[in-house]
Amino acid sequence: MLIHAGTMVVHVDDRAPYAVPAGQMCILLPGHTEVIGFAEGAETRQTLVRGDLDELTPQMNRWLEAVRPTRPLSSALTYMAREALITEQTRLTAQGALVDALATALLWRFIAEFENLPAALPAPIEDARLFIHRNVQSDIDLTAISAAARVSPEHLVRLFRQHMNTTPMRYLWDRRVTHGIELLTSSGLPVGSIAACSGFKTSFHFARKVKEATGLSPTALRACNWSQHSTDANDDHRPSQAAARSQERGEAGG
Repeated sequence: MLIHAGTMVVHVDDRAPYAVPAGQMCILLPGHTEVIGFAEGAETRQTLVRGDLDELTPQMNRWLEAVRPTRPLSSALTYMAREALITEQTRLTAQGALVDALATALLWRFIAEFENLPAALPAPIEDARLFIHRNVQSDIDLTAISAAARVSPEHLVRLFRQHMNTTPMRYLWDRRVTHGIELLTSSGLPVGSIAACSGFKTSFHFARKVKEATGLSPTALRACNWSQHSTDANDDHRPSQAAARSQERGEAGG
């Protein structure tokens, strides 16, 4: 689960609970009982990527059970989750196999980044990304982002280009598009409201960006997604339980 805003609290079996704040992800492994709560008085947004993992060996499973289940979101983890989400919602799933493969790749990336923790992104990038995740709906600019990262705008742009092959503002707009797609496919909010909640000043700009990302207009994407889920609910022969889901919640209690 990838947390974009707010804080999630996870209880696994009888272990001590742990928190997953915005800008982090956690893995939930099969064979356990989880109870998930949310911070009081705060809106929590998260993306759930679920799939049948390919070639999960007993050794890999033991390793996953032993490591810390959370880590900061990297650009690669965010990108993979977005691809899984869009793949499911545009029905390019190859009967679930493609989402299974993306879920497996996401888990392997989690492992690789955990093993190479010293090679994490520079702190200003992580601070900038966390600020963007928390303020994706707000009217923020490069000056505000660089202030949150405690570096100059020019230096932050250089860091983003060097380590992420993008710029802070492009990263912000990618997050806004993903946020909008999540709301389109998980809520009944009007398109205009979703555009505003995702940081777009006009519905036209939002529609153009959604079509660039998915090949569909917002209305067509929503209709396609709802039609697909209606079909899936009546299909007992689908070979995979893979799914990429995004949920938005406003919780009054954990």
